[in-house]
Amino acid sequence: MRARPLLLASALVLTLAACAPAEPQATPTPALVEFSAPEETAPLELVWTDQTFAKDFTADDGTVVMSVDYVFPDIENASAVPAWQKIQDYYAAEGMAYLSDASELAGYAAGDYEVAQAMGEDFLPYGESMSYRLTLQTEDLVSIVRSYYANSVTGAAHPSNFQFSETFDLSTGEKLALDDCFTDPDAGRTRVLDLLEQKGADAGYSRAVLEAELNDTYFYLSDQGLVIYYQPDTLAPYAAGLLEFTLPYADLQDLLAVSPIPS
Repeated sequence: MRARPLLLASALVLTLAACAPAEPQATPTPALVEFSAPEETAPLELVWTDQTFAKDFTADDGTVVMSVDYVFPDIENASAVPAWQKIQDYYAAEGMAYLSDASELAGYAAGDYEVAQAMGEDFLPYGESMSYRLTLQTEDLVSIVRSYYANSVTGAAHPSNFQFSETFDLSTGEKLALDDCFTDPDAGRTRVLDLLEQKGADAGYSRAVLEAELNDTYFYLSDQGLVIYYQPDTLAPYAAGLLEFTLPYADLQDLLAVSPIPS
């Protein structure tokens, strides 16, 4: 008869043991994660190079009647910056446009060659070329001057030489007009004409003539100042060549909307 109470007691002890709280487990120490400071990326460098558009045009007999060689600015890493890509695309379009015009002119060259052949005269092949130079580059902008040469004017007494230029905002890729260089375009234009009048007086150029022949795209920036130029055969006879007037930044500083002077 004692066996039953003993069994009940043993069962009670086992039940109480099962309900007893478990021994607390030690919390594992989290592993330390080391964070390294991000490496600083060096700013991209604008690397200039050339994009060339060249072609020889021939007559039916294979004789070269016209050769062109247009060299425009290019940017080696243009795809890295949208503004740089925009500048590269601008000059690529210019190069293709020049080639298209040359193709049309080559037809006239071929006609002149045929006439020369029929008359037993010598034929001088047409030729055109373009080169460029950077006149100023800062963190904010760049000014580029292009020189164009052509001997492709039939019957002309001399070859043609012209100059063109562009100034670009390097943050947007936009080409700047003369008015964009001034906080007040009207005041800026008046100041430019005032300075041109002073510089042109010694050569006999009146303000009226300087203003009448002023082309808002014929300017560029240099280390010395804002340069205004006039194509040959505008202010003076062709033999006088290209005429340039450098307007010092000191005389324009209070009106400038750009920062052409490197810091």
